[in-house]
Amino acid sequence: MHYVQSITNVLTNHLGWHRARLKLIARFQAALLKLQTTNLSKIAVSLKGGVEIKSNYRRIQRFLSEYDVDFTALGGLLVHLLPQTGPYVAVLDRTEWHFGETPVNILVMGIAHKGIAFPVAWKVLPKGGGSGADSHIQVLERFLSVVDPESIQVVLADREFISVEWIIRLQERKIPFSIRLRSDRRVGLSEEGSALPARMFARAVALDTEEVLEDRHLFGEDGEQVETTVKTNVVVRRIASDDAKDPFLILATWKLDPTGASKLYRKRWEIETLFAALKSRGYDLEKTHLTEPDRIQRLIGLLSLTFAWTHIVGEKRAMQEGPPPIKSHGRRGRSLFRYGLDKLQSLFTTPERQNTTFFLCLSALRSPTAHLSHT
Repeated sequence: MHYVQSITNVLTNHLGWHRARLKLIARFQAALLKLQTTNLSKIAVSLKGGVEIKSNYRRIQRFLSEYDVDFTALGGLLVHLLPQTGPYVAVLDRTEWHFGETPVNILVMGIAHKGIAFPVAWKVLPKGGGSGADSHIQVLERFLSVVDPESIQVVLADREFISVEWIIRLQERKIPFSIRLRSDRRVGLSEEGSALPARMFARAVALDTEEVLEDRHLFGEDGEQVETTVKTNVVVRRIASDDAKDPFLILATWKLDPTGASKLYRKRWEIETLFAALKSRGYDLEKTHLTEPDRIQRLIGLLSLTFAWTHIVGEKRAMQEGPPPIKSHGRRGRSLFRYGLDKLQSLFTTPERQNTTFFLCLSALRSPTAHLSHT
């Protein structure tokens, strides 16, 4: 396939892994960008010409099942490819789907950037359903192995990520956070005193206004194996009338100006945009037939690396050609990720070589921050 050697050279400079493995990664990236699917049978058809499809398929399977990927080095590269510097807005969330009766459940921590999140650390959970504090802490520590805690502006997370153990770990690491609470989460003035559901403090708040409750104790959820409470500020904001299903936005915040917490929390949605890019709006992740956590862990690494390149190309294209056009509804018809994906797909599906275009795209992978600032 065209261009594989050049991609391999850049990956070698970044990672220094075994060259044969990096060449496989480069071929996988090219096939993924061409086909926009993680169906491995289809990827095998385009992986390497002149080789039997079943041989290509076995090569992919061996990589995903056997290769000892250095996820710390990969996470460091993903941060390097992020075309911004700190302080970072970090976001934690989970995505899940089913292959037949088998759940595929992935916990991801990324950095919010221009409407989407760059993945940095992830963990494939062994079963479906909600995740626990142990998994949250593991992903946080993987994230911190490549991102300095002092460079984190805030960690954002939804109502699944509210255990006392998890919040205490963030405080131990001196990391600011803004985490949404369920309206029935018990809040009190002290450890020993009485506590009320958070919604009781929000009922008197007018629509589109908020109140800050300083130095409040969050009590553990039912069944949580932690007897202590944790002290945070609590921001209660009314976002709808009482007849709505969930009329309040309630946030636990720490080491953060609480008056700006609800506005900053909007960036949490950027990780949902990442999940859409990895799935239906980009690489069709749900079409993989893999269910083994270790294999999916490596597959997410391949997709994350390709995603980073794709988004950088989209930003570069917007600078050089102008941003995606605005539709009649007032929003852009394509995201920067999609803008880059269309460019790269055209590059890898056109029979003729487009050397000038390719090397412009490759330069974004080689040195994204320098290239974008120069442009």
